[in-house]
Amino acid sequence: MTLTDLKEASESHEQPKDTSVVNVGQALVEVLKQALAQGRLTLGVFECAEVLEECPEQVMLCVLPKVSDTNTMINIQHKLIEAHCWENTVNLVKVDSMEKLVTLLSKPDANSNIDRTLDYSCILIGFPMDEMSEDDYHMTKYSYLFQEGDQDVIPLPD
Repeated sequence: MTLTDLKEASESHEQPKDTSVVNVGQALVEVLKQALAQGRLTLGVFECAEVLEECPEQVMLCVLPKVSDTNTMINIQHKLIEAHCWENTVNLVKVDSMEKLVTLLSKPDANSNIDRTLDYSCILIGFPMDEMSEDDYHMTKYSYLFQEGDQDVIPLPD
């Protein structure tokens, strides 16, 4: 199923095939893994805000995890990051779980403990030095559907 098919299904209020949602989440996982391996990730609200302020044209995608409504500080920070992304035409998507991001992006230490000291509340993915991968391309295209309000949150695979 292509992104166009996903959009058409959402416009006609049909339920998209299970594979489409999983594929978008899986594509994002692949993009995050590639970006991590290539050193193209920026983690943390304050670090991301600095990058967005200085060079937003180098940001391919901003990823914000869903947080509880009771966490007022992170919600305000997310609104400010979202506004900065919209103002600078930076692609933005939201994912269903910060824990899944932590598990995906954390490298266990020698004792197999995940480093949870890093701030995963905002993640920027920079453009690759070479050509964009197919997953990179699909995620930038999908982010347009997200901006139009067709999908609220991308479910990451477990």
